[in-house]
Amino acid sequence: MNSVYAFEGKLLKVRVDDVVLPGGKRTKREVVLHPGAVAIVAIDGGKVLLERQYRHAAGKVMWEIPAGTIEKGESQKQCALRELREETGFSAKSIEEILHFYVAVGYSTEVITLFVATGLEKNKASPEEDESIETMMVPLESALEMVERNEIEDAKTMIGLLLFAKEKNEALK
Repeated sequence: MNSVYAFEGKLLKVRVDDVVLPGGKRTKREVVLHPGAVAIVAIDGGKVLLERQYRHAAGKVMWEIPAGTIEKGESQKQCALRELREETGFSAKSIEEILHFYVAVGYSTEVITLFVATGLEKNKASPEEDESIETMMVPLESALEMVERNEIEDAKTMIGLLLFAKEKNEALK
């Protein structure tokens, strides 16, 4: 396989691979290389922590759970705790990894590791200088209704909220 880097930016790289498909056909595949990310369902007293921030690629303000990109040398758990603290000002007494998923398996290496954080304690947020984030504690049922009304359009947030609600319902059985 022959590869060429078509783009290298601050966050992403794009690699173009010459590949031979299982049937023997030769073709090119573009792959977006991403270091990986985390997303956190932060729960306190039946409420979930949501963020609102402008997302340039979508061209609008989006509702999301806290999330961020893994830095070099950082574990997924370390990243989750750091992003929760930086973006929202909250720390967590307990944080548990739930699962991981590929964002766009057809062209990207990005994997998001999903965590649930509990025992929240509010401190001062310290977002990056290009981030303007509003946070809000929302009853879980209200957040799920926001998903149903398509007010929450972000895939990682939908996955996190729906999976947490499913696990919560199963625990009550």
